[in-house]
Amino acid sequence: MDLSIGDVEKITGISKDRLRYYEDKNLIIPERNEDNSYRTYSVDEVIKLLGIQLYRSMDMGVKEIQMIQKSVSLEDLREIFMNRENDLAIKIDELEKQKQEVKRCIDDCEKISAYLDKISIRKTKGFKLYDRIEDVLKVNEYLKFKDGVNEPRIILRSFVRRIELTPDGIGENAVFVAEEDESTEMECVYTIVSESKNEDPLMGTYAKCMKWLKDNDIKIGQYCYIRPLLISHLGNDSLSYLEIMVPIKK
Repeated sequence: MDLSIGDVEKITGISKDRLRYYEDKNLIIPERNEDNSYRTYSVDEVIKLLGIQLYRSMDMGVKEIQMIQKSVSLEDLREIFMNRENDLAIKIDELEKQKQEVKRCIDDCEKISAYLDKISIRKTKGFKLYDRIEDVLKVNEYLKFKDGVNEPRIILRSFVRRIELTPDGIGENAVFVAEEDESTEMECVYTIVSESKNEDPLMGTYAKCMKWLKDNDIKIGQYCYIRPLLISHLGNDSLSYLEIMVPIKK
C-alpha cells in the first residue's frame, strides 16, 4: 500500500514541508511516480516517520537520527540514547541556573518596590570580597570575573563597592569582585536608590542616611556596601538600581 504525501501528512501530522525536508536529509526515501513525479510512501517509510517523530520528541537533530537509522545493534541504540540523556542533563542544569536568575530578578523587583528611597533596618547576607577592581569596564580586569573553572561570572551580580565611613566623611572608595556569604548575616541600615547617567544619588543618600542614623541614635560600622541589582531603561537612558547596606555596630 502506497500513500500520497497528503495522506502521510494526515496520518502523522507532519507537514508536507517537513516531509520534504526529511527527504532532503535522506531520513526517508519516498518513491516517485514516473508519470507525474508525485511522491508515494510505502508502509516502511511511514514507520520510519513514526520513529522520527519519537526521536524529535527528544529534540534529537538530523545527525542523531541518521546515526539511529544506521545503527546495527541494540547496543548502538542504547549508546545514542545515553548520549542524548547526558546532553539533556546538561541542558536541564543550564535551565535551572537560568530559572534561579529569573527568580532572583523577580525577588529584586519586589525588593525595589518595597525599599526604594526608604531607609530601614534589615538583615542581609554578608559578603566575601576577592580581587579589588580599578575599573569594571577595563579589559585587563575581566579575568578577575572568572571562577575556578574559568567560567565567566555574571558581572552585574559579582561586584560590590565598599565605601569607608570616617568621622570626617567618606574615605576609601573601592570596588571588589564579591559573592554573597551564605554563612554570615549582617544587620544593616538599608535602602535602595536609582541611578542614571544624569543623576548620582549617592551623596544625597549619604546625607539622608546620616541624618536618619542620628535621629534614631544608631551606631554603624566602618564600611558601607553598594551593590547593583537591576538595570532598566528610561527612553535612551539606562537606569540602575543600587542596594545600599551599612552594617550596624553592635
